[in-house]
Amino acid sequence: MLAAITLTASAHRANAAVTASAVHQKAVHTWRHKARFRRNQASHLARRLGVHYRPRRAEIHMNRIVRLQRLTRHYRLRGNHFRRIIRQRFPNLMCIHHYEGSWSAYNPAGYYGGFQMDASFMRHWGADKLRKYHGRDARYWSPADQLAVASRAVAHVGYSPWPNTGAMCGL
Repeated sequence: MLAAITLTASAHRANAAVTASAVHQKAVHTWRHKARFRRNQASHLARRLGVHYRPRRAEIHMNRIVRLQRLTRHYRLRGNHFRRIIRQRFPNLMCIHHYEGSWSAYNPAGYYGGFQMDASFMRHWGADKLRKYHGRDARYWSPADQLAVASRAVAHVGYSPWPNTGAMCGL
């Protein structure tokens, strides 16, 4: 009888340990998923801005929930930072685009695209887009790529490349 009680008690403890381990693994899986989602979201927002942000996939190797929560929070804050910049900058860029021309605009004076970029502007701020589009000018780029290049320029030199349209937009 005593052996049966002892066996039952140890089986119950082992079952509780397995259950706790399963709960922990499920929580780790959930937090890894959240971290991956936030990392991908922050990377996407950075690409919209024309920023190179490629964090490594650190969540794959983490098993501690506290560290996964910290990492998720970091990616969320990064994403919020990029989102805040987009909300501030893109309405101004869209106003400039409104006065500059269509996305596929061509000016015989050597200005291309929705922001009327010249060759030196494209080489300086959009070298990666020139490579992506095999040397074709901005009128062949997607609107998102033109916005990203213009956003890069605004981050470094402000709205000075568009002095007249910037003034019309109140910048």
